[in-house]
Amino acid sequence: MKVLPATGTAAFLEAISSYIPDELIDSLFAHRSVRGRPQLFSPSQLFRVSLLPLLTPARSYNLIVILLGEQRLLRSFARLRNRLAVPEVRMLHEFRNRMDLGKLRELNVYLLRPLLKGTANFAKTVALIDSTDLPAATNGYKKIPWASTSPTGPTWVRAAAKMVRVATTSAIRSTPCEFGFVSILHRFCSLPWSRGQRPPIGTIPSF
Repeated sequence: MKVLPATGTAAFLEAISSYIPDELIDSLFAHRSVRGRPQLFSPSQLFRVSLLPLLTPARSYNLIVILLGEQRLLRSFARLRNRLAVPEVRMLHEFRNRMDLGKLRELNVYLLRPLLKGTANFAKTVALIDSTDLPAATNGYKKIPWASTSPTGPTWVRAAAKMVRVATTSAIRSTPCEFGFVSILHRFCSLPWSRGQRPPIGTIPSF
């Protein structure tokens, strides 16, 4: 079995590039321009750029867009002729949002057809594992609303703890207490003058 070159190298991208059906991709993902605006990039070019996070160490569209302007190797794989004219991050997200499941399955069948023809003479049955269909995160420029989460514990436990806190607070609030300067003065001070009279000038109460 022939070993593929290392991921991200020029030899690896050159080997993978020949298996990408550009004409089929352009026909499947054809998109009409809005108000007669010319289409800057073809669907096959956007598709190739979308593959670069999987085929290179760069794992984000932001980094891929920067590297496209610097590395001719990546532009050659994406069939981009000008280093100044590269797709924006928003274009890549919008194109990925247009990749519906039916078109991707049709493209997958086209790519698997040569492999399935070669297995016709096998003595044993061959099963191919299909990937799980998951929606792509294409809302990178929208605010994500808060989602409700399930309670971490049983409801009756939290309710019982709440009742204990309420009862404790009520008991504290209903406890009679006496505070203030007058109350402290009557308990801890012995005044030589009668109540209601002012103390003489210069007199200090005895504690």
